[in-house]
Amino acid sequence: MLRNWLLIAWRQLLRHKLYTAINVVGLAIGLSACMMIAVQVRFETGFDSFHAKADRIVRVNRTDQFADMPRLRSNVTALPVAPALATLPEVEDTVRLIPSLAMIIHGGQPFQEGMLRVDPSYARIFDIVFLKGDPSLALAQPGDAVIARSTAAKFFGSDEALGRTLTLDSGRVLRITGVMEDPPVNSRFQASVLTNIATSLSDAGDRDFRRREFSWNNSWLQTYLLLRPGTDPAAVEARFSALLAASVPDYVSPDDANGRYSFTLSLQPLTDIRTDPVAGEPGTPIEVVRGLALIGILVLLIAGINFVNLTTARASLRLREIGVRKTLGARRGGLVAQFLLESVMLSLVAGIVALAATELLLPVVLAALQVVGFIDPFADPVLLVSLLLLPPLLGLIAGLYPALILSRVGASEGVRGAMGIGGKLRSALVVMQFAIAITLAIGALFVLIQTRFAATERLGFDRENVLVIWGALGNSTEPVADARLDALARLPGVLSVAMSAWAPADGSRSSSVYIVPGRIAPATMRVEPVDFGYMKTLGVPLLAGRTFDPAYATDILRADNEGADRPQANVLVSRAALPILGVSRPEDALGLVIRRPALDGNPTGQVLTVVGVVEDIRFGSARGDLDATIFTIDLMQRGTTLVRLAPGDQRATLSAIDELWSRMAPNQPIRRSFLDENIDRLYAADARHGKVIATFAGLAVIIACMGLYGLAAFTAEQRTKEIGIRKVLGASVPDIVRLLVWQFSRPVLLANLIAWPLAWYSVSLWLEGFASRISLNPLVFIGVSLAALVIAWGTVAGHAARVAAETPVRALRYE
Repeated sequence: MLRNWLLIAWRQLLRHKLYTAINVVGLAIGLSACMMIAVQVRFETGFDSFHAKADRIVRVNRTDQFADMPRLRSNVTALPVAPALATLPEVEDTVRLIPSLAMIIHGGQPFQEGMLRVDPSYARIFDIVFLKGDPSLALAQPGDAVIARSTAAKFFGSDEALGRTLTLDSGRVLRITGVMEDPPVNSRFQASVLTNIATSLSDAGDRDFRRREFSWNNSWLQTYLLLRPGTDPAAVEARFSALLAASVPDYVSPDDANGRYSFTLSLQPLTDIRTDPVAGEPGTPIEVVRGLALIGILVLLIAGINFVNLTTARASLRLREIGVRKTLGARRGGLVAQFLLESVMLSLVAGIVALAATELLLPVVLAALQVVGFIDPFADPVLLVSLLLLPPLLGLIAGLYPALILSRVGASEGVRGAMGIGGKLRSALVVMQFAIAITLAIGALFVLIQTRFAATERLGFDRENVLVIWGALGNSTEPVADARLDALARLPGVLSVAMSAWAPADGSRSSSVYIVPGRIAPATMRVEPVDFGYMKTLGVPLLAGRTFDPAYATDILRADNEGADRPQANVLVSRAALPILGVSRPEDALGLVIRRPALDGNPTGQVLTVVGVVEDIRFGSARGDLDATIFTIDLMQRGTTLVRLAPGDQRATLSAIDELWSRMAPNQPIRRSFLDENIDRLYAADARHGKVIATFAGLAVIIACMGLYGLAAFTAEQRTKEIGIRKVLGASVPDIVRLLVWQFSRPVLLANLIAWPLAWYSVSLWLEGFASRISLNPLVFIGVSLAALVIAWGTVAGHAARVAAETPVRALRYE
């Protein structure tokens, strides 16, 4: 019996080549798209799950509350946090991590490597594959280092590196005590060098470490805990308030702050970090992952709808076959099994094509969409089994309805061939297909438009032709720093230069509390240490007063090597600071005095006078509000150099800058990029998501049009005799074309009515995440709808024109 069913199924697939091809190609596209999305979803949700103790590892996050500002969650803590939390009975082990970039000098050449300074417990908590060395001893002493296999091969030609040394640009030497396998691509910890947390990297680094060693107010490293089996992280968090009150001098919890600065700690499971990233760290929010999964399901649903529609449409051609079979004693269960077998065979063929396409095209597609990192679907057992089960499962689900409909046909109805099957359902499914595709297309367009808007509009400065150089001149007040800056300024093609603590879009920020006259509670404002050329180089508009001027000694907040702040200084403020200062016009802020209370390193506090107001600068993403900002001249915080270049061909200027840099810092490769590129990277994830949605929306439209093409071919074939009669009665070819095109235009028009509110709601919900956002332009909705309608017309018109051009005699002889 099974052999007979297989033979019949195979003959059916070969007999109707067009419909078999449409179903196979449509299902293959849908399956391949779903598989590619499944690979990416698995990659995002499986980060660091390979660690044997992953379910017990948590990261300690810190949440700061600055006066009346929103709470700020960060992934860094202070050095004393881990020893304090280690005293809790629920904590089995702790480890601290300090990520950094190490400059290694090898063969007289500098090499930049990612480094993690860690406690020796790192190898006990996380799974590291050691190729050489003892995991329990490899990081036991300061100066010990474990390097990745690829790093060992780069420096020493093989993984035989035990006992050898690496020299840092500071002259410090690391002893290689272990060689590890390169970290997996779906791991947060991608450093190629591990060293003990107490390793001396430089004199300045040693001083900084000692200064922060016992301070709870300097958060700069990551802390992870290994909880005991069966421990609920919430139970550990419940102990934090009492622990912090006992450990931190003058600790104030956020609930009792009453306008004062406060902080608290929380725990985050290791496996949740990738899909719940703290602001500024790489990751893909779980909402985005779920959205990708939904898109994959919708594309697969559209492909399944094609199968159902084409199968039910052609069911009338098999009515006599079913009637004869039932007359000869066939049971309904046998017919259902036969039709399901045909569906599964077809989906298996499509599945083979989809698996091959996924294997061949996955790296290309993800690279084109700028998706960084993925796992080999054939190397992950869970993913591989899921992908192999997907095609037959889809065949069973998609084939069930047609099988039940066809098998219920009675013997007499079947022999007469007089039964209409699924006409209304087919129309409803076509509407659903195009509603999904149009919704995705509208969403993709708005994502791309908003991304471009956020990266280019309302920045508060001119983003073009600005080169950002990190670390070139350092945090130095020595005359050589100013000499180097002057040397840059004199290069041909350089219009202006400036130095600052950070650059826009680099993710760094600092805030401080200020006492403002007329306000009961202190106010928190962003602090931007800059120099005299900052506003000119970035092109920031001056709204009132003046910018910083070297002629005014009081414009400098801090200038000496001891780092002591001057008790009085002049500052600039941004437009967003005006409400905090209690004024509405920029001119009214001039001369206002605000006070910075006494803090560590500044026991007397500061008196700051506003001498200028500038336009708001968007330092970070458009998802956040514009910060109320105070600009200060702090010559001890000049770690970033900004260079405005003349427009046009800048290659010669860049070469001159590189050459000058190599003379100024021979052991440190230049790290530079253009400011506009840095800003675009802030929205790279959003742009990538827009491309993904647009790509799969395009696939959805293609699949839907393939189904429409098949239905149009079938409809034209079934109405051949009707069309012949209409032509005999005087209908012209355009009349026939309009008749058939209108039949398939109605579902598309109805799909627009459904897609518009869905897209409007979805896009509005997404845009709420941006403080600076576009409005929903109705032209986008109209444009996508017209495009969908034109595509549908183009799909159907060819069949309509061919049938309408047939002579009436041939049409009347059809069948």
